[in-house]
Amino acid sequence: MRTLSIVIGLMCALAVNTQVAQAKSAEAFFKRFQVVRAQDGKLIGIRDRTLPVKFSVEPYVNLIRSQLTQEQSLMSKENLQSGQYDSEVRNLLSEDMDQDLTGQQAQFDQNVQVVVDSLKKLAVLNVDFVFSHDIFKDVVNRYQVKMNDAIMLLDPTMIANVSDSSYFYKKNVTYKAVTWGLDFARKRMSNIPMLSTVSYVIVQVERLITQRRQFHQNMLLHYLENFKEEELGLTHEEVNLIWSSIYESRIQWYAFWESNAAKGNWAKYGINNFFLNYRMGSSNLKNAQSIYSEVSDRMNFAFQKVTYNNEKVVVNLFDKEGMFQNRPAVAYNYDRPTQVVRKRLLLNLAELGLSFVPMSPNFKDYISSFIKSYYEQQRITEGALYGFFESNADSKGAAQVSAQYLNPFDTLSL
Repeated sequence: MRTLSIVIGLMCALAVNTQVAQAKSAEAFFKRFQVVRAQDGKLIGIRDRTLPVKFSVEPYVNLIRSQLTQEQSLMSKENLQSGQYDSEVRNLLSEDMDQDLTGQQAQFDQNVQVVVDSLKKLAVLNVDFVFSHDIFKDVVNRYQVKMNDAIMLLDPTMIANVSDSSYFYKKNVTYKAVTWGLDFARKRMSNIPMLSTVSYVIVQVERLITQRRQFHQNMLLHYLENFKEEELGLTHEEVNLIWSSIYESRIQWYAFWESNAAKGNWAKYGINNFFLNYRMGSSNLKNAQSIYSEVSDRMNFAFQKVTYNNEKVVVNLFDKEGMFQNRPAVAYNYDRPTQVVRKRLLLNLAELGLSFVPMSPNFKDYISSFIKSYYEQQRITEGALYGFFESNADSKGAAQVSAQYLNPFDTLSL
């Protein structure tokens, strides 16, 4: 499915009335990616030149501190007392809500109220005290050392390694740094707001570090799908192996049976997964087609241009809008380009605020899942959308996807 004709053939077979967007050239591919070969010319893997090797927690600490300060400025006493802030959050989460919430409306409203309460807990957080405290800085710095050690066990620039069918599965080690960091923080800190904040930072940092590889892999998938092998300096067999390495990297650490399946069918493991996911995206589009007044171009395996509620948008064919939203998520709005990023900024902070709300651990986990359902996986899949904009020299679209990616540990621009 690497040639345009095969892509069109598959789409016709699935009876999806879409068009495949043609990228301008492979120039961006060679600027971003390095095809790594052994001395005998045998393919080893693919590196992303833009992924940083050295790691520092500071960019994320600065980002979350800035976001907290800006959000607190919106939570003025007047806005809180008048209910204006509460209303804004509710409207944002309820925007374009599916009409059929029979039996679920009360639960949705309850979840949104917890999100509002979580955000309002941040209004009284002493940001300068927490982030400037010596103990906070010490915990963050020591965690940074542990995370650096873990990252260096696995080349952070390598996004596909075809020479080892369990390359990524064997080296899923960053979670150990998180466990150490959380335990160390509990031993060092007695101040609850500070402990909650640093624990949030520790978990989020590891999540963002591990997610960036998958984001860049989704970029690579766009190029593999939309360019011929020879345009990328690869053979048919090599592209199949790259696909296999990408999907092998997504095997959970406990799923040894899936790792064995990858090893047993290494030449076809990736392409089989890609076809499976492509068909799933096409099926999701078909199921949602009635809510769109126009279905335009299929940009790649994961993204589609449509007209929804009289707005030109790009929808994500893999991920839903949220836990209570059954339609494909809006990934890009040509008429309101900042729509997605504002919602994600709020939800990102709500996760931190949730740690200050007293409730049972099980319910807290449920609310956390509700919050993440709006953006966690969506922003990773959007690596393929970034690849589309990049390969078509659409700097505006690429910049917006980068902004809503919310990952300060990544350098996307070439």
